[in-house]
Amino acid sequence: MPSEPAPAMVPAKITDRFIAYLLDLTPLAVGIYGTMYVLALRLDRVPNTPAMWRRTIAAWFCFYILYQVLGNLSGATVGKRLLGIRVVGADGRPPGLGRSLVRGLGYLVSTPLFNLGFLWSLLDRDSRAWHDLLAGTRVVEARRRSAGAAALSACASFLVLTGILLGDAWVHLWRPTPLDRAAVLKAREGLQVLAAAEQSYRDRTGAYTDSLLELARESGDPGEFKKALEQIFDPAGFALEAAADRYVLRARALDARRTVVALEGPSR
Repeated sequence: MPSEPAPAMVPAKITDRFIAYLLDLTPLAVGIYGTMYVLALRLDRVPNTPAMWRRTIAAWFCFYILYQVLGNLSGATVGKRLLGIRVVGADGRPPGLGRSLVRGLGYLVSTPLFNLGFLWSLLDRDSRAWHDLLAGTRVVEARRRSAGAAALSACASFLVLTGILLGDAWVHLWRPTPLDRAAVLKAREGLQVLAAAEQSYRDRTGAYTDSLLELARESGDPGEFKKALEQIFDPAGFALEAAADRYVLRARALDARRTVVALEGPSR
């Protein structure tokens, strides 16, 4: 009696796999942040420290691996089912327990180094990631999709990936660091000192001054005054305007973005 032919295996589109991956990853992210919010911030049961965050992430990642193993064993995780794709072995059928376990644990290999193991699927002829190669599995289409659905998935993938890249750029390149915030705070405090010198000068002479030299003399120690300014402000971005009854101080802090700080007086 001839055996039943294996089902046709059309490799799943990278965009579909990406969206499915994000859908499966969402509960993990919610679990991690939800656990720390409840236990650390709401109930104060655990300390809100980097070490506790690492332990929480490790615990939830173990659950995530188990979820992946069970999804592989059934043929697809929730995210893959929603995108119409499935995990199969070389014969085109759902992998057994052994392959499902190896594939799930393979996430530990594919995830480090900026998800390099997942990106490998862009180069593999059958779109297999490292965990697929380890387990001898592949991700294929469970049902044929219309061109419109495929295009929608591709657009969604592009938008999400763009958002992720912009988020990473913000975190690693644009977001102010603690040193940046400290530099801006120091610059604002420096303007307050200059404002006090302006007020002292007006009390003595009857008008504000637009001369840094006069403010340096008013401080009582011109040398230290000049040294302090160089440590707080970018010399190229400093401006001082004054009239008889008003003054404007404007400068650039010594943070990475040379943030503009300003102060007008007298305060009302």
